[in-house]
Amino acid sequence: MKFKDFPTNVRLRLVCGFFIRIVGSAIFPFMALYFSEELGKIAAGIIMTSFVIVGYVTGLFGGYFSDRFNRKHVLQIGQLVQILCFIGMTVAIHPSNNWALAVAILYFGHAVANGLNYPALEAIVIDSMEESNRKAIYVYDYWLVNLAIAGGVMLGGAFYRDYRFGLFVGMTLVLTITTIVLQRYLVDSHQGNRSTPANPIVGVIQNYRIALNDRRWMLFVLGSMLVFSTEFHMANYIGVHLAESFQQRSIGGVPFDGVRMMAFMQLENTLLVVAITFAVTAFVKRYREKYVFFIGLSLYITAYAAITSMNSFLILAVLAVVFTVGELLYSPIRQVKQVDLLDPERRASYLAFGGLTFHGAKLVAAAGIVVGAFIGPVFMSGYIFLFGALGAYLYYVSLYRMESVRQLAA
Repeated sequence: MKFKDFPTNVRLRLVCGFFIRIVGSAIFPFMALYFSEELGKIAAGIIMTSFVIVGYVTGLFGGYFSDRFNRKHVLQIGQLVQILCFIGMTVAIHPSNNWALAVAILYFGHAVANGLNYPALEAIVIDSMEESNRKAIYVYDYWLVNLAIAGGVMLGGAFYRDYRFGLFVGMTLVLTITTIVLQRYLVDSHQGNRSTPANPIVGVIQNYRIALNDRRWMLFVLGSMLVFSTEFHMANYIGVHLAESFQQRSIGGVPFDGVRMMAFMQLENTLLVVAITFAVTAFVKRYREKYVFFIGLSLYITAYAAITSMNSFLILAVLAVVFTVGELLYSPIRQVKQVDLLDPERRASYLAFGGLTFHGAKLVAAAGIVVGAFIGPVFMSGYIFLFGALGAYLYYVSLYRMESVRQLAA
């Protein structure tokens, strides 16, 4: 299926999301550096950790509001708050002002608004999908996300230090334009589910309990958390390991240390995704989805586990190709399967609760630094592989074994 054949809501989501991500990727990865320089490392750590927690908790309420009320209205409120926060941050971060504390406060406001936005917009888009086009949509989304991140990181690397104010102006303009476009053309057929409790705290707790009681969904979320943690170790233990053990050498006249090696693998991953996504997708169409999914997972998990104890440039470069191919094989299928597991009456709430996937994976990966200090690189490879393998098993139980039991019972 071609891009022009996607539903209007989906095309709007893909295009607007691309522009927001490309500018956001030029700003957000550098915010920890900004707060560290202006407010100190301890304050920066507290701010960035709080940002993650506030974003997740707000997302739970965003999911509740998006299921109870018209989703487009919830989205509109969140977008307006985001625009106001970025206008404030743009003023505060101007070189003649540089009010770092004000930037931090408004950054929290952005986190709150984003928590409202994400469940509402994703639920609207999923409502517009048909089962026959979901995989094609997620392949395009995966490709555009990587392209936007690659472009954004390069943009930020080139301009963040000297032209920070200009990037914030650009983000404000992009948010304003995309808000106008989405409010003008996005169609929301969901009128709200008033059977949910009127009290938002009670409603969030009820949705939380329903999600917890949905065994297939919980196993899927836990499996995703464990599998994603294998990749998130790249920014934690693997980064530390390479910085300490990778011997500096010259590759093509360019000096390479552990930090540059990690950056090279990440660049390799992004360029490969942009270059071969559609070719790989077309090639695997002839094979059974289940086999493609688990072959991709195996490549992805094994490669990240192996990277943990390797320090050879050639081996690391090859392993980067392996985990990229694995990611290309399994990721779009995982997203399609996730949609299949969502309760239609509580899609936004389920999506918000599913944010535990990423936050939990970050915590598991952060703990890997401590564990690695005691067991060393080789055993750390086994540690990461076990977590990934357990995640893959939970995927199997949730997506295939429990589905077979449900079909037999029906």
